[in-house]
Amino acid sequence: MKKKVAIVVLICSLFLSAGIIAVVLFVKNIDFKKEAVKAREFASIMDDENYEIIDVTAQYESYGIDEAYVAIEENRDYQIEFYELSSESKAKNMFETNKDYFEDGAGNSKITSSYSIGNYNIYSLTSNGNYQYLCRVDNTLLYIDVEDEYKDEVKDIVEELGY
Repeated sequence: MKKKVAIVVLICSLFLSAGIIAVVLFVKNIDFKKEAVKAREFASIMDDENYEIIDVTAQYESYGIDEAYVAIEENRDYQIEFYELSSESKAKNMFETNKDYFEDGAGNSKITSSYSIGNYNIYSLTSNGNYQYLCRVDNTLLYIDVEDEYKDEVKDIVEELGY
């Protein structure tokens, strides 16, 4: 009887240890702070990737946006938008507004992911043949709304930007 109890305790200890190790590894791999890219850095990076860069700051100045750029893919299949706002609170508000907009347009079949950690928020939605992605870091916002076929391509750009 004592042998069975010892084996059960040993097995439980192994599972508990494995669980703790898994949690530590998961938490270790999470970035609790991202480095914000400035709008002009975004434009430069995207220009190096052969995107056409359009400065759209003038059309957004009244919304508290200091700088805004649209990067258009060379075949004009999609675009990626980047905003640098005058404050973090305005960026958070813009993030939530666009998240609500994406959710309102989603179909019944959808895949979403959303989280907020440290100085950033991330939201993604795949629905109705589209991939939509938002990332706010400090006072900046990356906005993507593309057809699903370009999802992997824009994910690579997001990774390169650190967003």
